[in-house]
Amino acid sequence: MLRFGVIGAGYLGRHHARVYCALGQEMGGLELAAVCDTDPERAREVAETYGAKFFADYRQMLPIVDAVSIVTPTASHHEVAMGCLQAGKDVLIEKPICATMAEAEEISALAEEKGLILQAGHIERFNPAARKALSLVDRPLFIEAQRTSPFPERSLDVDVTLDMMIHDIDLALAAFGCPQVKDIKAAGARIITRNLDTAQAWVDFENGCSAFFSASRVAAEKRRVMEFVENGRFVKADLLAKQVTLKTRDAEERIEAGPAEPLKEELMDFVRCVRTRMAPRVSPLEARRALELALKISAIIRSAS
Repeated sequence: MLRFGVIGAGYLGRHHARVYCALGQEMGGLELAAVCDTDPERAREVAETYGAKFFADYRQMLPIVDAVSIVTPTASHHEVAMGCLQAGKDVLIEKPICATMAEAEEISALAEEKGLILQAGHIERFNPAARKALSLVDRPLFIEAQRTSPFPERSLDVDVTLDMMIHDIDLALAAFGCPQVKDIKAAGARIITRNLDTAQAWVDFENGCSAFFSASRVAAEKRRVMEFVENGRFVKADLLAKQVTLKTRDAEERIEAGPAEPLKEELMDFVRCVRTRMAPRVSPLEARRALELALKISAIIRSAS
């Protein structure tokens, strides 16, 4: 029996706990063993809902788990991940993998040294519309991504580039084959928080491809759209509606990508990795590359303000 723990019982952490509990019932051979949060009452509430033990200190739960989801504010990712990896636990860590490149490189090196699973929580890789779109494009020349939402009631300890835009950066890098960055033009602003709440970036890559990313967490409505352009083909993915539109010179086709829940697909992948020791779909290297570009965009915007 594999025992999973969730560190961080906020909005997303609650869903991790829910899905682990459901997977235990559906797949067998695993259970949600523990939930941890610095707010003991919040940890207790979530743990009791899903039949797990609760803790206020993640270190106290490590003896009773084999693997963990880290769903805490970004600033704590490095410390918590290091503690879990040093204790020999496989780790799924929500995006961004860490707050800095140095932190990301350190936890990646430790996981590799110990032969442990380190999976980055880039959930859109498991969105059926994103997966379908990526399967339809071959050599995209240009990608445009729009990601907006009303002001959220959750942790906002990082710029919108690391909070939201990084999802689309990861998908674009996957589509382009992770080329080197040639040039970045970016703009953004602090609107409500002390961090960047809106950001736009035009990125040229060394392989001749380009991408335009736009992200805002102070918009009137929620929007998640990516458009991929290549010779003779246009692919649009609506990640909320889970629909894909494929246009060629002669035809247009609308494709229902399917109802799969991205978080469930992501945690199923993590469970498979823990069981089989196979590499995760989103590797630490890919997570670091997405983080690196997001940090560069933030730095350019901040230097101009």
